[in-house]
Amino acid sequence: MKFTKSLILLFCVMLVVSLSIACNDTEDVSDGDTDNPSDGDEEATDGDTDATEDEQSPDGDDDAEEEFDSTDPVMAVTTTAHLRLVPTIDSHGSECIGFEDNDFCQNPGMLMPDIDIFLDHGLGVWTVEEGEAFSLNEELGFERGEVAEDQRRSLFVWAHMSDVHITDEESPNRMAAFDSKTIPSALRPMDMYSEVVLNSAVKTINAFNASNPIDAVVVSGDMTDNAQFNEMDNFIKIMSGGEVNPDSGDDDDPVEGPNNDPQDIFTAPGLDMPWIIGMGNHDTLILGNWEINEETITQGIGESAITGTRNGETYEVESGYITADADRTPIDHEEMINMFFNDDSLPEGHGLTQDNLDNNRAYYTWDPSEDSIVRFITLDTAFRPQGFEGQGMGSSYVSPVIDLEQYNDFLIPALEQAKADKKLVIIVNHHPSQKLQDDNLPERFITTEQLQNTLKSYSNVLIHCVGHSHENTAWPRVKDDEDGGYFEVQSSSLIDWPQQMRFYELVDNGNDTLSLFTVIVDHQSESQDSMSEYSRMLALIDVQTHWGEGGPGISIERNVEMVFEVPDGFADMVANAEGRKVQALTSWIGEHE
Repeated sequence: MKFTKSLILLFCVMLVVSLSIACNDTEDVSDGDTDNPSDGDEEATDGDTDATEDEQSPDGDDDAEEEFDSTDPVMAVTTTAHLRLVPTIDSHGSECIGFEDNDFCQNPGMLMPDIDIFLDHGLGVWTVEEGEAFSLNEELGFERGEVAEDQRRSLFVWAHMSDVHITDEESPNRMAAFDSKTIPSALRPMDMYSEVVLNSAVKTINAFNASNPIDAVVVSGDMTDNAQFNEMDNFIKIMSGGEVNPDSGDDDDPVEGPNNDPQDIFTAPGLDMPWIIGMGNHDTLILGNWEINEETITQGIGESAITGTRNGETYEVESGYITADADRTPIDHEEMINMFFNDDSLPEGHGLTQDNLDNNRAYYTWDPSEDSIVRFITLDTAFRPQGFEGQGMGSSYVSPVIDLEQYNDFLIPALEQAKADKKLVIIVNHHPSQKLQDDNLPERFITTEQLQNTLKSYSNVLIHCVGHSHENTAWPRVKDDEDGGYFEVQSSSLIDWPQQMRFYELVDNGNDTLSLFTVIVDHQSESQDSMSEYSRMLALIDVQTHWGEGGPGISIERNVEMVFEVPDGFADMVANAEGRKVQALTSWIGEHE
């Protein structure tokens, strides 16, 4: 294939720019308010004392005997408040920081499928240990007090996934040849397993829902890795159910036979409950960073991988001629929105409305039911309707923004309407609020401070669910001069270690306070030989060799009970809402009827 000078220049600039921008999603996520401890904490603590693991037992039974082999990486369906995976070698690359010449510190993405050198050193191994107790967080100024378990009622439960990164690892628009510790997301050893991991997560949510109702699932962006049609098509089919083909280009079958390698077609069951979405930068930009235009579309459906891609048969990284595939075409923001309208699972449009389609905007409100106690307000921090003109090739290409149109014409009216309707608000978008940039154009974009202060001013705003940085975090956003505020909670990625998601449960404590529990959940593999389990092992090796990104976060920000005051005027609405048993106090910690 013949390339224009500008296209070749584009990929050269990609390499240079990537040294100074967040091509990876593991940037510093300090909230600017407090000095958080290192995210290297693999141990369970309650945030209050130096308690031992036994003292931390979530079910309060220090002598309980678990019915599992602690060396078996496969567990029954459970949360990390009951059982958790703990690497036998830390997951922060300390073995390879400063020791890059060690054989086991080579780039695992480049060595695939041969990973014996890492296994021989003991990488990619974990044990199953007892879970982490919920950390009680009353930093908004409201105390829960002592409440009897039978006094507490569950009002709403939802699951939160983020940064799924369904990846066509054979795409000519990939940059595998440029993978480095500066650009760790250019290549991953587990990139070809993204579909089976999402399918495993869906099955895990359904398994919980069978006995402990989950009312909705929200995905806060980066559903795809490269904004391609085939990536989003596979994402939707896994979420809604259908036949999924992870392969592209040649008909690859690395292991002869069906259902035994990540290129094989499989049938996904789909979620058993409604699911909604928010857009991420990887859903609207090439590799999450560069504008989709005529040249990148031509490259994406072409025959030459000039910046390196993965061979779907051998898993090796190669450059040069590949088999073209029209389904690899990058699709723009409007086409992405339209794909959700073409899906027939619930809810229609997955939160998006006809107005979103007509106006090419991806922010909206969604009520799970007519009498729902909660309302989701989904923002779009990844899309620039004004385009990139005048912004150059610098950090603007990955800058999350909220423009004045979205703020003034949508967010403020939506917040006012939720207050009038007596709805407790869940804000959803891809990027953490401290990542917002105005690009020195305050007449176009709002700042971090503006967004946070706005959300703090509405007492019915409880939680801001985000992703992007591939780490589990929880930040209280406290009002400056009085009690109150909200929490901003980030979920890690389903592709990078630790490949986890969050469940949330809103609880009425029966004493004019509310608790919002959040718990970390591992996707549950059907056997230790499953492909999703293999992917998790590769993800761990990727970070243990200091080539990958992602992290579990610190223990006090993983499993958390956040306390709120029932907003003024909401007491009757809360009291009259239908209640259920509290999962966080029972099934989430391994106690079943």
